[in-house]
Amino acid sequence: MPDESNGSRSENRVDQRGPHNDAVAPRDLKVRLKEQRLIIEWKDGTQSEYSLDELRRRCPCAACKTERSQQADNPLQILKFNPTDVRVTSASLVGHYAIQFVWSDGHNTGIFDFRFLRSLETVSDRDKDK
Repeated sequence: MPDESNGSRSENRVDQRGPHNDAVAPRDLKVRLKEQRLIIEWKDGTQSEYSLDELRRRCPCAACKTERSQQADNPLQILKFNPTDVRVTSASLVGHYAIQFVWSDGHNTGIFDFRFLRSLETVSDRDKDK
């Protein structure tokens, strides 16, 4: 007999992610290594451009989140990771939901979910406000 509690838990997990949303689904994605830019054309027709340097400062991996939290608690703390002058050397898709970068300092644990990227203010958004 199937365990109904496990089935409902799985269904809840799917429901929490929400239905497919074209606003967070890329139609086209380009990583421009020379310019250190990520350009995403979303399925809803919107285009976003991200500075890879800024994405590194917002890296969602546990180590970077912990360091940012410690820095906020103690602004005089010496940073372990200094993303200054670090460049993306390669990138790869993670399933159909994210992109992962490899940085020149060897860092590669940040997985940038498309929902996270879509939530960020982009270069082109800032330019529109000027």
